[in-house]
Amino acid sequence: MGILLGALDIGTQTTSLVAGECENGALSVLARTETPTAGVRKGLIHDINAVSACVRKVRDDMDRLHRIDLADVTASLSCFGLTAAVHAGHALLMPGHAIDQDDVDAAEENAQSVEAPDATEVVLQRFRQKYEVNGQPVGTPLGMTGSELVSNILELFVPRTALDALTSAVHHAGLRLNETVFSGFAAAEAVLDAKARNDGALVLDFGAGTVDYLAVCNGVIAAAGNLAVGGGHLTNDLALAFQILQTQAEEVKLARGAAQIQPDLAGDRYALRTPFSTSDRALSVHAIQTVTTERVDETFRILREALRDVLPHIRGAVHLTGGTAALPLIAEQAAAIFGLPCVLGVPCNVAKLPPEMTEEPYRHATAVGLLNWRCRTLARETRRPALLARLRAFLKG
Repeated sequence: MGILLGALDIGTQTTSLVAGECENGALSVLARTETPTAGVRKGLIHDINAVSACVRKVRDDMDRLHRIDLADVTASLSCFGLTAAVHAGHALLMPGHAIDQDDVDAAEENAQSVEAPDATEVVLQRFRQKYEVNGQPVGTPLGMTGSELVSNILELFVPRTALDALTSAVHHAGLRLNETVFSGFAAAEAVLDAKARNDGALVLDFGAGTVDYLAVCNGVIAAAGNLAVGGGHLTNDLALAFQILQTQAEEVKLARGAAQIQPDLAGDRYALRTPFSTSDRALSVHAIQTVTTERVDETFRILREALRDVLPHIRGAVHLTGGTAALPLIAEQAAAIFGLPCVLGVPCNVAKLPPEMTEEPYRHATAVGLLNWRCRTLARETRRPALLARLRAFLKG
């Protein structure tokens, strides 16, 4: 019997809870529940009670429908205001001294920001990037000699209010929060295997309220961040362009929206029944796709500009995840804009997925990645006591 895990993904449009089992380092996904999100705008929680009610709903449904009673979860966070910065930490070395783990730890600690109690931003996650010995990049500095060791750390910052609101919503729903993880990192954790990390890859998690991105080059995270634009903006654009309700615009987007104009459908019209008329209103499919194409094109070009220093170092592909990845021809448009192959991200670091999560697996990448990350964390924590026990036995002789 493995360890029961829970992953909570509170999106702008949907809140989902996924249960998994970690056994001997292998992850199996057991079940998923979801409910429409209330109280979130562009990833930011503005009504803690509404979000807490959504979390309580998916937790109760997990227990009622699947007989899985989760006590704690790992949660994702994607919000407007997330920023990233690279900090360098230095450790001076004695002549002839071979670099050991203490030196590495000292350099990494010096690279980390010190948070003031009243700081408006807090560190969400830290990622080790590269080491330098005497100014020369190295893969691992252990055993090398020199006068100075430098460790570069990428830190992700989020508004303190955003993290506090998420923590409160989860706790008010009766769950313990193990860890909060950047949504873009969780999606990458699910869909990138070792080869993709070594080749370099860009993961774009295109949700309803934000696009989270994470770029991996030479096996390390080179850039991460998000854009406060998502699939909901396509809906808004359609509502404004055709003067229709948001619900109707969402229907139009799902029925005929695309990331590129489809010439074979250019002459078609989409019948839309309005609440103010007994007759159907027909919208030009060409016009619909013009609206959605322009928004997707603009979004990808903004992201390309933000990643201009990283993209030349990526030899792999763009991996699209999130609900908006279902938009027809979005992979083709991403490939055209970024100049890289583009695929829909499929969770690969998992032994088993339930049937209902295999039809459009890219929608569930963030939640699966949260489970995968928690499984890896537990595996490291399990190994650490064993190493300490062997060390104590060695010291005792």
